[in-house]
Amino acid sequence: MTVAAALPMYFKKNDDAPKKRRKRKTIGHHIRTVKGASSALRERVTQELYKRNTELAVRNKTLALLRKLDEVSLSSEKTEEMAQKMVEAIAQELEYEVVSIAMVNEKKITRHCVAVSSNNDVLAKALLKVCPTLEEISLVDTPDALRVIKTGEQAYSDDFNGVYQKTLVQVVENIEKEINIAVPIHSLITPLKFGKHMLGILTLSTSRSFKDSSQYEHESLSGIVGLVSLALYKAKLYADLQRTSAELTDANTQLTNLDKAKSEFLSIASHQLYTPLTALRGYISMLKEGDYGAVVEDQKPILDILEKSSSRLIELIKNLLDISRIESGRLELNLESVDLVEMARGLVEDLLPNAMTKKLQLEFHEPKEPVTHAVVDAQRIRQVMLNFVDNAIKYTPQGRVDVYIEQIDSKLKFSVVDTGNGLETNDIDQLFHKFIRVGGAARFHTEGTGLGLYVAKQIVREHRGEVFAFSNGIKKGSTFSMEVPIEGSPTSLKVGEKASVVIKAADAK
Repeated sequence: MTVAAALPMYFKKNDDAPKKRRKRKTIGHHIRTVKGASSALRERVTQELYKRNTELAVRNKTLALLRKLDEVSLSSEKTEEMAQKMVEAIAQELEYEVVSIAMVNEKKITRHCVAVSSNNDVLAKALLKVCPTLEEISLVDTPDALRVIKTGEQAYSDDFNGVYQKTLVQVVENIEKEINIAVPIHSLITPLKFGKHMLGILTLSTSRSFKDSSQYEHESLSGIVGLVSLALYKAKLYADLQRTSAELTDANTQLTNLDKAKSEFLSIASHQLYTPLTALRGYISMLKEGDYGAVVEDQKPILDILEKSSSRLIELIKNLLDISRIESGRLELNLESVDLVEMARGLVEDLLPNAMTKKLQLEFHEPKEPVTHAVVDAQRIRQVMLNFVDNAIKYTPQGRVDVYIEQIDSKLKFSVVDTGNGLETNDIDQLFHKFIRVGGAARFHTEGTGLGLYVAKQIVREHRGEVFAFSNGIKKGSTFSMEVPIEGSPTSLKVGEKASVVIKAADAK
């Protein structure tokens, strides 16, 4: 082959060499590109894992903190004690340089520090003594806190001096100089609210910016704030309840003392009045009978009025004396076996003239079956029975008054039924209270005191019995009953046994 013929083939062979080199270069480029993409993917995965791990760590810390705060809220009763434990837990778990809780008074626009702490042990120890020394201050002195209270929204501040009181700021600055800790420049001020109740503010201060915090960290803080708010509200309710209870106890003590003084006064005054009035009634009776000479006819009505008035006064004083003795425990019962049927029969005979004067029918209905005796103080139980029958006659303008005694199982029941003025249902509960005259009693009989039924109830109760009243309504009559145990029953008193009628001031309604 000639040289001329071989040259085209040579150049053709050498033309393929750059193509091969370009091909090898393209493959290398693809390899480097794939390696770069793989590195970027690893970096993104690493970043995502770091982010997830960070969020998981925050989640775990938050859950642990929430459990701790919940335990504190359940174990602590005093607001200051609970708040202090909470700020200590928040500072340590979430690593804040300063955490504080201040309670606010919206009416006065003031606040006072109740708890403050730090994640630094030295600073925490120094801050522990600060809150008790701080006075309540105007929120105007801390504008950032005032803004939070007014808006009800959390706020950020980079002015440490504008967030806390001067004394607290000075303590932090002194510790910073001593141990060279990170300066808590940034603060998050959050309102502590429960419903419409503004309780206080939670302030978190740190050297890192809150703007760098993750969304999950902000959500975690929201949960913490909610729990702290609820705990403080419960503590406030408990404190208010304790204060109210103490006030009621003091008021009750004062009322008891006043009631005791009143009883002593009634006793002294009644004793002083009883003797001269008894003498007065005696002399009036003697004048009427002519012991001091003949009485002119015109004078007899006057003497009748004087005798009746003195008798009413003596009856009133006897009731007052009974009350003072009952409330001081000095009204002793002389217990004996008594035939209440005979007592009721004699009582009706004694009061028959009073009924006849008003043209009323007064009748005692003999029991159909034999009735057992009862162990009672005869004088006091007769006083109760007399009160029931006498009231029935007083408050019955026309008709009749019927008196019954019957034995029901282990109890004796004495009842007085009349066709008189009657009672409203709402009045019955008040009947046996002191100085109470229900319905139209004041209009029908102005001489009543409202003491008879009250005394009757106390006497019957000490005999281990009960009193009852019933009426179908105004002008439909009334029924008054007394029940006492029969002699020998498990609840009966014993013959010769000593007993005193005693009630507490709180029962004296």
